[in-house]
Amino acid sequence: MRRWSFGVSVLLFLLAELHAQRIASNPFDIEARLATSVPKSISPSATTYPIGANPFNIVSRKRPKETAPSAVSQPIKPTRTALPRRNFGPPLTENQIFWFLMVLLGFLAFAVASKRSIVVKVWRAFLSDNALNLALREASGFVGNRPYYLLYANFLLNASLFVFLIAKHFNEKAFNRAGFLAICLVGAPLLFIAKHFLLHLIGKIFPLQAEMRRYNFLIMLFNCVLGLFLVPFNFLLASQRPYSSFLVFWLLALAGIFYLYRYMRASAIASKFLPRHLFHFLLYLCSVEIAPVLVLVKLIMSSS
Repeated sequence: MRRWSFGVSVLLFLLAELHAQRIASNPFDIEARLATSVPKSISPSATTYPIGANPFNIVSRKRPKETAPSAVSQPIKPTRTALPRRNFGPPLTENQIFWFLMVLLGFLAFAVASKRSIVVKVWRAFLSDNALNLALREASGFVGNRPYYLLYANFLLNASLFVFLIAKHFNEKAFNRAGFLAICLVGAPLLFIAKHFLLHLIGKIFPLQAEMRRYNFLIMLFNCVLGLFLVPFNFLLASQRPYSSFLVFWLLALAGIFYLYRYMRASAIASKFLPRHLFHFLLYLCSVEIAPVLVLVKLIMSSS
């Protein structure tokens, strides 16, 4: 009897204990982590924890995934703004170019008439060093140099027109303008005057005054001869024949050969300085002889 009553009492005690655990919460649980203490504004899925879990576990909150935009934005491509073309004035007609050539031909006739033997002297000095030395001795003062100056002016005018016709051949719409012809007529004399002034300054600074005077005179004589050849060729370029393209490249090659011959003649003047001052000679050749030509070509190409 006693054993039966003891078993019933133990069973009632266990039933009461189970009912107490269902009603009351664990006294060791932290109330701040319970679901009942979480405010309603925070979602339970991100803040509630199961009862009896370790309170020292760190639970990382996942950030909400960024929603992809509905429309993919394409990158903005920069648009190129067309630069305004240089306006060199009204276009020139063939009749205007022809009459300008006739004016240059009249100026050449005046230069030759000032001293008829000047063409023969220039041609002989072009071929021989002895004739060059003789012409240099006779060219003293303004009176002695006046025929050479007139032929040199003829070269500057025809060289300016030659550059104009070459540029006009490659791009007629851009360069067949009166303003561009005026730029050529002003730019070519300034370029050669600056070159002669630089050579004269080098002769003053260094003990090369006699050599620089002879080299300046050599440049002037060769340009006088080249000016005589440019007169008929300018007429051929201005006529715009079907063979104009061949004539342009042929004339450019002929001018290159002409200047190579001039450099060969000038090397005789600088022969005694080359072994000791080769670097200075190359520096002069690049800065004074080659650089102005490249700058002129670059200006013409950029203007187009």
